[in-house]
Amino acid sequence: MLLQTLLALGLAGRALLPGLADLSIGPQALQVRYEPQSREVTNWRSEAIDALEPKTVVTLAALFKAERPFVTRCVKLNNYWCIKSARWNGELATDSEGHVGFASADHGADAAALLLKRYYLDFQRKSALDIVRRWAPAECGIATGIGGMAVLAVRGIGGTVRAQYLASRRKGRVVRYTAKSGSGGKPGRVSMIIPMAPKTPQYRVPSIAVGMGEKPKAPDPRPLVVQRPKPKREPVTTAPAAPKAPKTKVASVCAPDERRLRNYASRMVEGLGLGPDDDLKLFSAEGKPLPNLARVMLAMSSFELGALRASPDLVEAAIERASAKIEASIKTDRPQEQ
Repeated sequence: MLLQTLLALGLAGRALLPGLADLSIGPQALQVRYEPQSREVTNWRSEAIDALEPKTVVTLAALFKAERPFVTRCVKLNNYWCIKSARWNGELATDSEGHVGFASADHGADAAALLLKRYYLDFQRKSALDIVRRWAPAECGIATGIGGMAVLAVRGIGGTVRAQYLASRRKGRVVRYTAKSGSGGKPGRVSMIIPMAPKTPQYRVPSIAVGMGEKPKAPDPRPLVVQRPKPKREPVTTAPAAPKAPKTKVASVCAPDERRLRNYASRMVEGLGLGPDDDLKLFSAEGKPLPNLARVMLAMSSFELGALRASPDLVEAAIERASAKIEASIKTDRPQEQ
């Protein structure tokens, strides 16, 4: 009885919501726009009802405007994979963080399938971990030993505006410690400033993925760490001491981000019988989508949206369109028989 009531409310909501027709290229598609103040595409509710699951939750959220905690910002952008701008087909605008507002959910699904194809074939990112490290990379720096206790952050220690300013201004100076006491003589916060001198070892931290902006880079022939040869010693005749535990070379300060990436990758391979580091087998060498692509796209959408997820019909339709384009390109490139 409850399910029937929810479905009835859903049907009523569809009747009350404007703009439920298909948004193909034409006069009606031109009416769709991006609202920068609310950071949403005007037709996101009607698109969500047709393209997201579970249907009852989506319909009730759209009908009663109960957006939180079910509706995320990418839902309001018709962008169920949270893709960044790269002049996609159907791209209307971007929000303050570069996420694309698409004219329809179909455009967003097409962009997701195309982006996965580029990652898999062009950039040789075959595994789930390889893909998510570029799709949703960590944004923190790397911890390393300088005097045994320092932490290097690309954006300044702590990531605050003051830390960024101090890190950019303290060039060529020694390490400084600053302290500020609280009211009543209470101890305050202590911070440490480390200048990024030219001799300080630099580490490449991935930037936020912007569409298809990745370019293959040639490997750097220079070694990261120059080790001095140790002097040879004569063999010891006495019994050797207990082996010491190996020291960690580089400790990441991105532990929460690393867990998030591994959880993301595990969700992508769930039910496929694969590991996060295994080949996902998304496309053939000719670029034709393989059966695993639909499962991976559904899993990625579920991870990005939380309580909601893209419907199988939306994903299958996007894959069919991608397959049709591949078939057309193969026929065009195939030499004609005489």
